[in-house]
Amino acid sequence: MKRVLKWIGITLGSILALALVAVGVLYAVSGRKLSRKYEVAAEPALTITSDSATIVRGAHLVGALPCGECHGADLGGHVLDDASPFGLLAGPNLTRGQGGRNPPLSDAEWERAIRHGVRRDSTSLKIMPSEVFHAISDQDMTAMIAYLKQIHPVDREVPLTKLRILGRMVLGLGLVRLAADTAPRTPHVAGVDTTPGVAYGRYLAAISGCHGCHGTAFSGAPGFGPNDPPVANITPTGIGHYSEADFVRAMREGKRPAGTALSDMMPWKAIGKFSDSELRSIFAFLQTLPPKNFREP
Repeated sequence: MKRVLKWIGITLGSILALALVAVGVLYAVSGRKLSRKYEVAAEPALTITSDSATIVRGAHLVGALPCGECHGADLGGHVLDDASPFGLLAGPNLTRGQGGRNPPLSDAEWERAIRHGVRRDSTSLKIMPSEVFHAISDQDMTAMIAYLKQIHPVDREVPLTKLRILGRMVLGLGLVRLAADTAPRTPHVAGVDTTPGVAYGRYLAAISGCHGCHGTAFSGAPGFGPNDPPVANITPTGIGHYSEADFVRAMREGKRPAGTALSDMMPWKAIGKFSDSELRSIFAFLQTLPPKNFREP
């Protein structure tokens, strides 16, 4: 009996030792990823203008894209979730107030952060949908940066996003990626035709990140957590019963045609800030998608 207990103890000790070694290795791997410096390919510098039309366009885009979902309605930052032991998730203060972007970001630094997920020190942002925002046209990126540079300062100290032990393990295993590593990135163009219609709707859906939740085929996806409902199929198979007015109302009020509420995970409050013609353009684009069954590629 003593021999059996001895071997059980040796086995359990060996397993524990191996587990500790694995944790140490993954922690080191994640550390290298967090400290990695990223080279961003040189691009023609954006010319940021501050005329009223540009500022208005930038304010419209920043409001309609899900920027406020992470950075707060006033862009002064807020804590998204303290998901211990995974990590603390927070959207930083983007203003020039106390706790914000001081010293102010340069035009190039704004673009690198938004489009590439890269900080001013060349390390990666932990969370940033840069693979989505990469597709924002140069003209619209210029407008957004012009607006962000002049927003009202908000004095708010927000803790930095921090990966704790489980988050570091998941990062080390490659199960999640940092913002600078996300792909694919849709190429951006100098400008887009904002005439209402399918083409403009395709662009707005792309920079809003619809495919990030609804899948690349827009046919739906599993819920974000075990207790969350699945993400809807928004091809004609899923929303073919919507009228144009139904779609606009859903984005404005967060309710389906039958009156049931959209999931809180759906950023309809932001998307609902698109104009009626922009929402109709998105709907027109969705109507051109091939009808697919739920999660069909």
